[in-house]
Amino acid sequence: VSTQSTGEQGEKNPLASLDLYRTLPADLTAKSKSGGVISVVTLVAIFILLWAEVGHFFSEKKYSTIMVERVTGHDRIALHLNMTVQGYGCHAIYMKYRTRTKGYLIDKVDESKIKKEDDSRGGCRITGETSVVKVPGYLEVALRKAGNKEVALPHYIEFLYLGDNTGEGDEAIWRDDIPEIVFNPLREHEEDAEPGYHTEYHLQLVHTALQVGRDGNVVDPYQYSYSTKYPKSKSPYPSIKFFFDWSPITIKYGIKDYYYSDLGGRLIATIGGCFTIAMFLHTFLISSTQTFLLRVSPLTSTTLGA
Repeated sequence: VSTQSTGEQGEKNPLASLDLYRTLPADLTAKSKSGGVISVVTLVAIFILLWAEVGHFFSEKKYSTIMVERVTGHDRIALHLNMTVQGYGCHAIYMKYRTRTKGYLIDKVDESKIKKEDDSRGGCRITGETSVVKVPGYLEVALRKAGNKEVALPHYIEFLYLGDNTGEGDEAIWRDDIPEIVFNPLREHEEDAEPGYHTEYHLQLVHTALQVGRDGNVVDPYQYSYSTKYPKSKSPYPSIKFFFDWSPITIKYGIKDYYYSDLGGRLIATIGGCFTIAMFLHTFLISSTQTFLLRVSPLTSTTLGA
């Protein structure tokens, strides 16, 4: 009587037809081969998806963002240089940092880590590390004196880096995501200067905050692009000038942190989703089989469907 009354109430209630989790008495349920196959496939799918989810979760997820930020603690910027001035020995070469407008001397270049040596072709090779003050200005590589008025400074730049930990052997640079050329566009640049003309490199620098691991350690290299100009020299001794334009923009490359609560939620969602799909698939197969058998043989549909 109770079952019949419950069924009558279900027929009267329109929401009962939308019940996706219908309950059946134990004597109306039975194990089937189709249900076993679906169960095995479901377990295999869950294992594969969980394995992929865990692997993806523990892999490094990198991101980049652009912001306008005041960079503190960067009053002096490290400069790594390797260049060769051709045609003149190192005794005739000097380096200074001057203002951009008037050309006044701002700061003497610290040459304690700079090495100058004459090469076999009579040129001067300048290698090492120095620093420049972060004010609008330019680094000048010039001659002390020359024997004639028709002076030219042809040169070859192996590399020019600015900032922290920038170099070809530095693992901090993400080789797969950030090409090394953005930190060193002057790599292997050769310039055949004309007599009586300066060679000016105008560098637009962008501070880069580069996270090198999940521990939060950040290095600060500088990306830059450049353009070249060749103005007429007013003095008898032209020079090589590197102009620095400091951008207020900071580009940050980071690694996203992961939380085990996120992993737990994903695993639960994966397992629940697989079982839900399996339930729908099994219900669809049983309903389709019973409908087909009902049309073929109404008297045996119930027995064969089970």
